[in-house]
Parts: sequence; C-alpha cells; structure tokens
Amino acid sequence: MFAAALIYILAVMSPGPNFLLVTRFASSGSVRAGLGATAGIVLVGLIFSSSSVTGLSVLIRQIPAFDKVAGAAAALYLVAIAALLVRGALKPASPAAEGAEPRPEARFWRAFRIGALTNVGNVKTIAFMVSIFTGFLVVERSGSEKAAIVALCSTLEFGWYAGVAFIFGRGAIRTFYARHNRLIDLFMAVFLVGFAAKTAAELL
Repeated sequence: MFAAALIYILAVMSPGPNFLLVTRFASSGSVRAGLGATAGIVLVGLIFSSSSVTGLSVLIRQIPAFDKVAGAAAALYLVAIAALLVRGALKPASPAAEGAEPRPEARFWRAFRIGALTNVGNVKTIAFMVSIFTGFLVVERSGSEKAAIVALCSTLEFGWYAGVAFIFGRGAIRTFYARHNRLIDLFMAVFLVGFAAKTAAELL
C-alpha cells in the first residue's frame, strides 16, 4: 500500500498542468483561490482512484479507443486554457476592470471548476491511476484496504497542492506576479501548448 502511495505522490509532485494551475491561482488571486483549484483537482483524483480500484481498468481495456479520445480532448482543453491566458496577457490594462475584482468566494469556485476540468482533461491522470491501482490489485484486497489506499493517496495529493497554494499565495510572490503577470501567463501558455502537443504526438 505504502509503495503505491509513494509512487502516487512522486508523480503528483512532478511539474504539469495541475501544478501550474494551483501556482497561478494562488499567486494571481489568493491562497483561497489556490485551495479552490486544489479542491477541484483532488476531487477528480478521488473519483479516478475510486473508480480504478472498483473496475475502471477493466472498462478501459474493453474500449481500445478510450485513451486516444481522452487524450485528444485533453490536448484541446489545454490549448483552450493557453488561449485564454494569451488573451488575458495581451489585453490592455483597465483600471475599471481592476476595481471589479470578483469576491473571494467567486474566485474560489472559479478556481475549483477550472481545477476539476483540467484534471478531467488530463488523460495522463487516468492512465496513471489505472496503472498504479492495477498493480495494487494484483493481490486480492479487502474493501477496507481499497478505501485506505484511496484515502491515503488523496490526502497526500491535497497536502502537496495545498502547500503549493500557501507558498505561492504569500505576499512577496503575489507582488512579483503582479509586476510580471503578462510574461508569466505567456510562459504558462507556451508550456500548456507544448504539453498538449506532446500528448497529441503520443497518440499518433
């Protein structure tokens, strides 16, 4: 169980769209917004991991085209997010718009939705969950053991991204982002497009 959890958290800690999303919401909005993205990401991860220990791998094996369809959808979604970042970075600054910042609750739920959708669209998340938990299920496991591994992995994932949100939501980092937000968003857009292109290339 602990070996599977260790592999899980090491994969979660590797840089990717989810990490970029949490850091951006925390540094551009607040710790609360970063935690919103974290909650969305972890909820989808919880659904995937729960499904994996209850038979998702069997379903995927019966649908050979699943990974290609999911991968194509993921790539398109990441490109769409990149386009929004570019549009925002190139938009002229508007004092009126700056004064109309959404309330903290609105920022939290917006971050939550985008975090969840990003993780749903990340086909590597699905493939990773299936591979990790298929290995875990090679040995017959009880219901309590399955629940324990899902709870452990989800807790570790939440702890990691929540920590990232608290670090990047600090005043100094938020000040840095405010000064260089256009350049940072353009860099993130390039990264997301590159990630999407890599995903698409793996499908060909």
